[in-house]
Amino acid sequence: MAPDAAPAKTSKADEPPAVRVVTAEDAEKARKAIADLERIERLVTTVLVILGVGGLIFTAVNVTIFATEHHVHWAIAWMLDPLVSISLLAALFIDGRLAAHGYRPGGWPFVLRWFAGISTWLMNCWGSLYPDAVFTGWPANPDPAGLLLHSVIPVLVIVLAEAGAGYRKFAVNRKAIHLATLSDWRDQENARINREREEQRARESAANAAAEAERKRAAELAAEEKRAAIEAQKARDLADAKAREIRAQEEADARRAERERRAAEARRAQALEDEERRNTAEADKARREQEARERQARIDGENAERAARLAAEAKERDAELERQRILAEAQATATKTEAEAAAEAERLRVAAEIKAQEEAREERRKAAEARRAQAAEPTAIPGAEATAKTRKLSAVPGSRNAEAEDVRGAEAKRKQIEEATFEAAVLVLLDSAPTRKEFAAQYGRGETWGRDRYADAERLMAEDADFAARVLVEAEKRTDPVPAHSA
Repeated sequence: MAPDAAPAKTSKADEPPAVRVVTAEDAEKARKAIADLERIERLVTTVLVILGVGGLIFTAVNVTIFATEHHVHWAIAWMLDPLVSISLLAALFIDGRLAAHGYRPGGWPFVLRWFAGISTWLMNCWGSLYPDAVFTGWPANPDPAGLLLHSVIPVLVIVLAEAGAGYRKFAVNRKAIHLATLSDWRDQENARINREREEQRARESAANAAAEAERKRAAELAAEEKRAAIEAQKARDLADAKAREIRAQEEADARRAERERRAAEARRAQALEDEERRNTAEADKARREQEARERQARIDGENAERAARLAAEAKERDAELERQRILAEAQATATKTEAEAAAEAERLRVAAEIKAQEEAREERRKAAEARRAQAAEPTAIPGAEATAKTRKLSAVPGSRNAEAEDVRGAEAKRKQIEEATFEAAVLVLLDSAPTRKEFAAQYGRGETWGRDRYADAERLMAEDADFAARVLVEAEKRTDPVPAHSA
């Protein structure tokens, strides 16, 4: 027992004092907490990416419209918001990720982050800050609902990124505490394993010492027995050596005779094999020559047949191409004739409708004048009947006048729409069109009304040949294009 106790005491004395005792349950809780914190970090990153991509899609349309209204071509206007938003997302995401490792952004990251954020916010909210398109420094007539609508997404992206940096810092600090717990638990386990190993080595040392003494005694006995066996073995070896010499001589003679016999058989077999190889080579040569002649004849026949087939196919293709060309020309002529006839019929139909509307309006105007003339003669009716008739006639002209006023108002609106559509077509053809909002303001209308007039102008120019001809004549008269807002 003494050899085992001494090493255990030495191992315990060498063990450093433990600061705290960590159980396996504490270590398992620390692992679960670390995994939970890593999931939360991934969740924060995922939410930031989703919100950033959604905000990019939400704000891209507004910023693109903002750029096109300020004379930026649409082909590059759509790039403005993605570039600014990606810069903002990159700054926020990288700052948040590096903040988890103790990074504190300096001046340039601060300038990049706030410039990108304020730029995105201003481009989205410009129409709500200055709805009347008049810049006065501090907004004079802002749109609160529009400001709130267009401020939500940029503010959410910036605030979530800043909050994400705080979340990551907290997660890193908590993971450091849990990692320290795991480290203490591993140190305790390693110390326990080392103590057990020291005790095991001490027991093995004592057992090895006893086994070594036993091995020494057994080795001495084995040495004595080995010397006696060696002497006996030497005698047997001498007798065996003589017998081996005799057997070796006999085996050498037998092997020599066997080699001579095998050599003779090999020579005979080689002669037969050479003769057979020559015969086979001659037969193969004749067979290959015959196959070559047959293959060449077959190839010549196939080439002639292929040439004839290709010539026939070429003739058929040429005939088919000529037929398709003639058919295409005929279809094009028919299509052109049908289009011209349809355009003429549409023009005549529109003219007939306009003429019918004008005749209907003229008839309504004449009927209204006739009713007003009848209402002006109430004295011809005697007594109570005259009074009732007068009362009835006095009520009719007012309603008829109101109806006439409605007709004239509808006619004025229709004429205004026609004039605005024609003007929009001329401006589009001259490539000097103002914005839809400015164009509509000339007629006292809203931006949607102006957008509809431009759409009607483009549709009529594509569908109505007469309308397009009138627009072209008017555009040729205006040798010096003038913008719509100065007209």
